[in-house]
This record gives sequence, C-alpha cells and structure tokens, in this order.
Amino acid sequence: MNELTESLSKFLDEEDKKILTTLSKEPIVLQVLKKIFDEPEKAEKYLILLKDNYFAIFFTTKLAERISRYLEGEDEEKCLNIFLMGINLLTEIKDRRSIQSVFSLLKEAIESRINLNKFETAAKLVKSFKEFGYGSYVKKLLFHAIEVSEAKDFARAIRILELLPPNEEVLTVKSYILLEWGKSLSISNPEAGIRKIEEALKIKETASAKIAMAEIYESIGEYAKAYEIYSKLKNQAGVERKLLRLLIEWGEETKDLRRLEEAKILAGNDLVLIEEIERRIKKIKG
Repeated sequence: MNELTESLSKFLDEEDKKILTTLSKEPIVLQVLKKIFDEPEKAEKYLILLKDNYFAIFFTTKLAERISRYLEGEDEEKCLNIFLMGINLLTEIKDRRSIQSVFSLLKEAIESRINLNKFETAAKLVKSFKEFGYGSYVKKLLFHAIEVSEAKDFARAIRILELLPPNEEVLTVKSYILLEWGKSLSISNPEAGIRKIEEALKIKETASAKIAMAEIYESIGEYAKAYEIYSKLKNQAGVERKLLRLLIEWGEETKDLRRLEEAKILAGNDLVLIEEIERRIKKIKG
C-alpha cells in the first residue's frame, strides 16, 4: 500500500501525514481508503467499517475535502459526498473532540471553496450546516454574489443566492440583482427585462424596481402602463420629471392634447418648458 500512501501524501499537511503513518499500520484501513477513493459510489458501505475508529473517519473526511478542491463537476460532487458522509459519522460520535473536528473541517471546507471562487459549493455547505453558526459566511457569499452580478453574470449570482439560507439579507440582495438583470436584458429584450423586474418585485417592492419597469414600458410605447406607475410614485425624487417627459412624449405621439395640458401643469414655473409644450400644442392644433 506504499503507493497509496504516497499518492495521498500530496494532499496532506505534516500532522495529517503522521495520522496516515499510524493508520497504515492497520491494513484494513488502507484497504478501505483505497476502495472509497477508487469507487466513490460505494463509499457509504465501506465507511461503516471505519465507524469505530475516530482517527480513520476524521482522516478520510479531511482527505475527501482536500482532494475535491482539485476536481470539477461530477468528480468533485462524488468526493464531496464522501466528505459529507464522514461529517455525518463524526457528528454521530457525539463527543467534544468529534464536535470540534466537525466544526473545523466544515470551516476549512467553506473557506477553501470561497478562496477557489467555488461559491456555489460554499453556499451549499453553509445552508446544509447552518446550525453550526456560519452566519459570517453568508455575508461573504452575498458580497461575492454581488461581485459576480457586477461582472454581468447574473444567472450565476442568482444561483449562488438560491443555495444560501433564505434570510432577509439574501432575499434583498436577490431582488436588487434581479432588478439589474432586468435592466440589462431590457436593452435588447424589453419583455424579458420586465419579467425579471416582476420577479424582483415579488421578493421586495422597491421604488427603484417600479421606476425601472415604468421606464421600460415607456421605451416600448406602453405609455398608459408607465403613466400609472409614475403617478403612484410622484413623491419619489426625480419621478415627477420623468412623468412630465412621458406626458410630452405621449401627448405628441398620440396627438392627445390632454396629456400635453397635464404636462404644462406639471412644468410649474419652468417658462422655457411651458413655451416648448405650448409650441407642440399649437403644432397639433394646426
């Protein structure tokens, strides 16, 4: 089994190598390790053979996590499953040493995934083991999800958020990212943009999302829908000006004098703007 111990050693620190040296004196342990990592789909039944050996379970669990860092896709998933099985076995031991081991192994696994930009896997671990109090990692992953969204990978950002425990902060960030996604989509596909913003509003109703939706409606000539939204938000900063612009555009395009007269009232004391609106009214009247 020297070949096996040599191949495993590159994933271990000095302390772990000492544990491996001790475990290698028990041939059955090395045989089980070989089976587990050669045929990970059979790991569950072989791990049972290590159940009474704390160091063997601890070592196998730690090793599975270390190896999985260098894998992708299905191979990574299989190795992580070994890690999770080992965590469950350690949890069942229920002594102080085992609980501390579970905490440190999970902490290392989450931090390593964050450092490797494997945010989805980190989020899965945080959600699966939230009872261990990994709240600080939720904030870290929220930060990275926002960074991902700023790189315009909105789908991945939402995927990360959906894997986290759905608390108020997660849902709020999700609504803002959906809003940004909707605004980005609306440039080439206004209908798709509106659908994303509707998703954002279902999570959290914000004035910014409603205004963005009104602007998209306005851009595609759905003036009545835009008008309804702006009218309800007139007290929000800048919205009255948007409504005024909409009324001028709407009135001129449809030759609806009522819209232009309403715009004239909203213009207040802006004499230049009033003059411009009156010019358009005269033009329609002929």
